Amino acid sequence: MTKQDETHRVMFTLTDQAIEKLNQLVAKKQQEVNQNSELAKYNVKVTKSNIVEDWLSKQ
Repeated sequence: MTKQDETHRVMFTLTDQAIEKLNQLVAKKQQEVNQNSELAKYNVKVTKSNIVEDWLSKQ
């Protein structure tokens, strides 16, 4: 299974509550990125997939 397939599988199985928590985490991380002048100039976007892929890579 590819990394992208695994990410989609995990996201598909998340509960509504888990998705809400993930959305909150994405917003928090995006705010941190926006406040970092080095990253902000590259217009970096944090997504749910980014968070899930990072989590999966640490499993």
